[in-house]
Amino acid sequence: MPIKWLKCLFSSLAVSMLSLPAFANEWEELMGNVAPIVIDEQRKSAPTKANKPNKLQMVKRLDQEILVLRAEMSKRHGDVRQVERYLKQLDKQSILPPFVGRIETLKQWAASQSSFFRPSRYVQKLEFPIDDATAVVALVLPTSGPYEIAGQVLHDTLQNELLKAGFKGKLISLDSNLYNSAYQLWEILKFYEPDFIFGPLTKDMVQQWKELKTGVTTLFFNDTGYLGVGEFSLSPSRQAGLEQVFQLLQQGHYSSVMVLRDNSESSVELEQSFQQAWMSINPLNTYQLAIIEGNVGQAIDQAMGVERSVERERWLQRVLGQRLEFETRTRQDFEAIISFVPQRLAIQISPYLHYLSEKNEITHIWYPSANPTANFIAFNKESWQQTFAILPQSILINTERKNQQIDIQNKSGLFYALAKVAVEIVKNSTLSNTATAVDTVEFSQYGSYVRNASGQFHLLPVVYWADQGVFEKFYQTVE
Repeated sequence: MPIKWLKCLFSSLAVSMLSLPAFANEWEELMGNVAPIVIDEQRKSAPTKANKPNKLQMVKRLDQEILVLRAEMSKRHGDVRQVERYLKQLDKQSILPPFVGRIETLKQWAASQSSFFRPSRYVQKLEFPIDDATAVVALVLPTSGPYEIAGQVLHDTLQNELLKAGFKGKLISLDSNLYNSAYQLWEILKFYEPDFIFGPLTKDMVQQWKELKTGVTTLFFNDTGYLGVGEFSLSPSRQAGLEQVFQLLQQGHYSSVMVLRDNSESSVELEQSFQQAWMSINPLNTYQLAIIEGNVGQAIDQAMGVERSVERERWLQRVLGQRLEFETRTRQDFEAIISFVPQRLAIQISPYLHYLSEKNEITHIWYPSANPTANFIAFNKESWQQTFAILPQSILINTERKNQQIDIQNKSGLFYALAKVAVEIVKNSTLSNTATAVDTVEFSQYGSYVRNASGQFHLLPVVYWADQGVFEKFYQTVE
């Protein structure tokens, strides 16, 4: 390969890196691993052959960097299939050390996106020794430090619920915050010879724990992307929560939808994930995307053909030379609007739809792109109109109070719900061990959850019906 061509390619790639500051550190790491040419200051001699960089290795590094960059750009655009294509090309190569971490991140992201839409290859079966009097179950949670409140709620609820469920064995607790690493924690825990472990909670500790390969069945409270044999996880998931949107659409038999989003990263990712699933399930049905770049009304007007209707009216008046009585005509084929937008935009959608066309009733389903605040919802209850709001478990709706608060210590918060569902999962061995290779949704009084065959459980957000002061849970029927 000519040196001139190689220099041009390095120069081109360096220019492209200026527009991607997130990759600057990785690029420096890559170049730092290329052996420099060292010249002896005293002898001023040319470098020996041993000191020269290996041209083939440099090209290999460059090829891998290009593939990784392309995969990362595809990830930023939410293109799962393209990311997987690049990963397949990389799997055929011997990966160089600077790219191992980045490729692992890409694989975890692709797996988390794909798990919502694709069946898993094998079925993990969860075994819990609920009737074994000699069993030892460990609660490995942070009951001090920055995650003290969350860890304590999980710990206390798990302990109480396991006793209520009739667990006959021994419970032991370790505060994961007191240890610098998962290795140190395991060195203590292994002497108890646990049969089952609940935790850890934080992502860093979970990743460290997975590397230990303890061989003990473990239920993490964090989404890890990949799960090994005997590893399970239970956590909220924004992507998995889209299941609630599809449940509503299926129950209402809607086949023609408009999707509203803004240009935020989370909104784009949710819309693209939803579109991918929608087109795979309903390839012949109507899907119209509207992007809010100015205000809500402008985006809806453009998608529903209001602007074209006004233009036709102006043209006709100009041709006839006189003013006409005019009523805006809008598209009548939309049955539902799904919005992936923050709360300040979502609250405007249903009122504007009502203003635009009182005759044509369109269902509005709001799936927040950013977590809403309980205070905003409570203080603006009267302004919400005919909206299905899909909110996380941490948002507590009390229709009898005007002042709304989030209190994760009470019996309605996220971590309380996680613990309740965790015990429900482990005590229902029949349910856990009859899971199929296709993702399944289960309904419980503590919240709906979806599981896949590899052992990931995702607690789904709650569906509420909001309309002029009414804000109550909506219970979906199971068909």
